[in-house]
Amino acid sequence: MNLKLFLVLVFLISSSQLALSQNVTEEEAVKKVIRFESESYMKNDSVAWKDQFVQDDKTSMVFTGFGFAQNHVGWDNFAPMMIQWIKDFPSQYTDLQQSNHIINISNDLSWVAFDQLLSTPGVDSIPARGSREFRTLIRDNDRWKISSLITIDTASYFSTEPQYMEDHFNFLGYRYLEDDMMDKALEVFKLNVKLYPKAWNAYDSLGEAYALMGDKDLAIENYKKSIELNPDNEHGKEMLRKLEEE
Repeated sequence: MNLKLFLVLVFLISSSQLALSQNVTEEEAVKKVIRFESESYMKNDSVAWKDQFVQDDKTSMVFTGFGFAQNHVGWDNFAPMMIQWIKDFPSQYTDLQQSNHIINISNDLSWVAFDQLLSTPGVDSIPARGSREFRTLIRDNDRWKISSLITIDTASYFSTEPQYMEDHFNFLGYRYLEDDMMDKALEVFKLNVKLYPKAWNAYDSLGEAYALMGDKDLAIENYKKSIELNPDNEHGKEMLRKLEEE
């Protein structure tokens, strides 16, 4: 073989191997970021969770499932709500699995699709939560950060597990509240408590509805029941304190 041709082939093979190695390294870096974001949320670490995102007016977050959808554009439009949620409602899940990654990387932009499963092994009363996840990441000062997040709660489309149904009723109640349909919201929250009498969040929501309608006594009663079921309900404790001080 001609020496010059041989050297060209060696160069091309070496370049291809280097590019492949770099791409694998970048994919692992991307997977590490998206896993750490989910782990931070699961471990109620709002500081670490926040640090995984690009924080500008183009950052977006979408949650969708059977009967509900939320779409937020702009970091300041959803981050404070999410951070407060992480603090007030500690995750019940202890195990995180991410699989079936599809990763595309082009310069400083990365797009990822993957399956995610949250569970609490050994606790049958907490149903596993499966979702199809999508992330867009941007390289910021040699570090990948999340620019958009989409979660499709796949399990909610077919599950009648109490946790999912309770969430559906709770979401419907708040939709009525947002549309100023107070009577319907109250009836939905009352039904949720009747169906799931051991669900602390159902009582918390019912207490909020009564408080908004000016029924202080019933609001206090339901917040107390929520805290009895979940002593870590800091939101309920704060609302109860305010109501009892009025």
